[in-house]
Amino acid sequence: WVDTWALEQVTARIEQALRRPRESIDRDKLEQMCRRMIEVYVGPFLGNEPDEPWSLPMRDRQRQRFVRTIVEMSRYWQQTGQPEQAVDFLERALEADNVAENLYRQLMTCYAQLGRSADAAETYNRCRKTLAAVLKVEPSAETRALFDKLLQPPSPAAVH
Repeated sequence: WVDTWALEQVTARIEQALRRPRESIDRDKLEQMCRRMIEVYVGPFLGNEPDEPWSLPMRDRQRQRFVRTIVEMSRYWQQTGQPEQAVDFLERALEADNVAENLYRQLMTCYAQLGRSADAAETYNRCRKTLAAVLKVEPSAETRALFDKLLQPPSPAAVH
């Protein structure tokens, strides 16, 4: 058993399931696969080892695939009216990869969908603090724009 192969297999199965028509997706099986993916991905490939040029492409490829699959899966849960499920997986994914900015954006969107603007704001602040501490950068313009959009009060025309 090799964790890199296990991650590739489970992400491939999730991606394949998400390509099917929504009504034919077995939600319980999808949830099991997502839980398995999060169990398998415990962080970057050889993350405790010194950076070696030969290991960096695999590290990047696995991280990108993990993040992309989590985002696609969370969009599925959102579109099927289960943003709480998406929140659960996004929070777990951020435990494994706390600098994946697009996970924070997706989580902010889910919280907004749930009407939890304080949680969306807290997620943005957590993103900002984590990126500053770990990478010494600010959130991207895309993340800042989403934050501003989510915290805008609804216009009077939209309320009526």
